[in-house]
Formats: sequence, structure tokens, C-alpha cells
Amino acid sequence: MTAKNISPEQSLEIIMATINQAKSRFQEDGSIYIMWGILAAIASFSQYYLLSIERYDINFFPYFIMPIGGIITGIYYAKKAPSKVNPLSRFLSFTWIIIALNIMILGFFFFSFLQSNLVPIILILLGIGIFISGATIRANILLFSGIILNLSGLICFYIGWQEHALVMGIAAIIAILLPGVILKANFKKENV
Repeated sequence: MTAKNISPEQSLEIIMATINQAKSRFQEDGSIYIMWGILAAIASFSQYYLLSIERYDINFFPYFIMPIGGIITGIYYAKKAPSKVNPLSRFLSFTWIIIALNIMILGFFFFSFLQSNLVPIILILLGIGIFISGATIRANILLFSGIILNLSGLICFYIGWQEHALVMGIAAIIAILLPGVILKANFKKENV
């Protein structure tokens, strides 16, 4: 079948099938969102605690669990990868790889340069990634989550840096962990 012979209805069916295939790959059962919500909350609240007891020298140590989360995510998606990768799933994969690499590079190599602007930038990048994921797979909860993360990042520009880890931990629970739980519940309902 050539492009000249495809009717508008067939074209729409192809587009919807591609979107649904990407949606099933990335929405999944919410497990990845739950894992990242828990990791981000633990790291953020741990940093907040270390800052509150004035352990400034090691306050960033909790974030060393994040690369482990990246490895787990990579393994998880490698095992679930379909034999044919469609353009939407490829787009989402590369979007998250670029966002994750930028967050890690900013966090581990540019902290001294960015200082109190690091957490707001990270929250904004996470918000963009989650918003794009939500828009691509048509998950309204992720659209809302992306907006919450983005606003949290913008709010951080107006509060003291000592509170940034607390805001990030709360945002991780509200905008990453909770949506993961909701996606998991919806997945279970749809697959009963």
C-alpha cells in the first residue's frame, strides 16, 4: 500500500495505533513513576534533613541513589522493549535520556556554578519531561503533574535554598509518586 492509496480514515487509524502502542509502552502500570517518586522523595527529604542538622559537607550524598534508578529504568525498559520501536516511543525515550543526562550533569558537575538555582532548574526539566510524556501518551494526570513540577521549580526561585530539597520532596510525592499510583490503579482496572 502506498501513501497515495491511504484514505483519511486509514491514516487516522495508523496514527491512533501508533499513539496507542507508545501509550502502552510508556504508561505501562505506573511502576517507573512510583520508583522515581520514591527515589526522589527519599533523596530530597534526606538532603533536607542533612541541611537541617548543618551537615553541609555531605548534604548532596543522598542523590547518589539516582544513577542506580537510571540503571534500573534502563534495564526495565530494555526488557519491555517491543521488537519494533515506533517513532513516538523513540521520541519519548530520547526525550527522557536527554533530560536525565542533563539533570545528572547539572547536579554533579555544575552544582557550584548553579548553587541555589540547581533545584529550580531540575524541577523545571522534570516538569517538561513529564508534561511531554503526558501529552504524547494522552495521560491527563501526567500533564497536570508536569505543570505542578514546573510551578514548583518557579516557586523555588522565590524561596530560600535551604527549603528547595523540601519542595522537591513534596513535589516528588505529589507529581511523580501519586500519578504513578493512579496509573497503576487505572492499569489494574483496565486489565482485570
